[in-house]
Amino acid sequence: IRSTEVPCPLDGSPIRQFHKVSSNSLGGFDSDLASYSTRGQYRTHAVSTCPVDLFSVYGEDLDLPLTEANKVSVATALANARRGLSSSDNPPVWERYGLAVVVYRSLGRHPMDLARLYLEASWTARDEAVGIYIGGLTGPQAARSILQAGKAELKKDLTVTNRKIVLHNMARVSHRAGYGDLRDQYLLAYDNAGEKNEAERSAIARFREIAHEIEPRYQHLAIGELQRALTQGDLPPGDEVLAHYLMADLLRRVGKNREAITHYKQVVPGPETEPRLLEMAAFFLSELGD
Repeated sequence: IRSTEVPCPLDGSPIRQFHKVSSNSLGGFDSDLASYSTRGQYRTHAVSTCPVDLFSVYGEDLDLPLTEANKVSVATALANARRGLSSSDNPPVWERYGLAVVVYRSLGRHPMDLARLYLEASWTARDEAVGIYIGGLTGPQAARSILQAGKAELKKDLTVTNRKIVLHNMARVSHRAGYGDLRDQYLLAYDNAGEKNEAERSAIARFREIAHEIEPRYQHLAIGELQRALTQGDLPPGDEVLAHYLMADLLRRVGKNREAITHYKQVVPGPETEPRLLEMAAFFLSELGD
């Protein structure tokens, strides 16, 4: 990643624009299409935020032409949004994605675009909770295999240190796969696995905060925008299938399995349907008993 400094479209103050030079996909991907590089995630830097007025957009949109009417609308919306931030001086990355939604909504962007922003915001929170997992975590089938292997490993006579490592890894894999109940079981087992130092206690507390509060907040917001996108009825066929798939997976992740099944069933073959969406939808329909 490299960066340059450009003027903020709203007030002209300097703002950092990041550029992805290279990446890899060796960290695998999750069922909601979050992908992982072993060298850090570009999504952490994809949204640029002006430090003065918090104007936030994808870096590639920093040359957007704004009319005077646009500027007034965006500035007003951002001023209202500022009051809901955890820190107006240095909001966390997921809140900056939320600010980008405010800007793009003011500019009339489609709900599908806003859903993607909220989804990516949830991924940046997940990044902090789980870090980078190296070990072939490429989708839900792989996650299930890893979890089965971890279950077998925990039956062995492990040292306290090794047991904690396995339990933590299983919690991370469970979370990435969207198995919230299983994640919480592993975190509870980690609590009971022996003495922990302050760094360990802090890391697990932060994991729980992100898993139970921060990430679901943005998942629910993404669900709302996906519903609006589908209700409008103007999505191209490929995007419509994608919207149903993402809706299904997010509903599953927030514990609404019955509603998720309805949308997984809408993931149907077509010339623009990505094959892995069909595979993952079929996998979860089987897991959810339909």
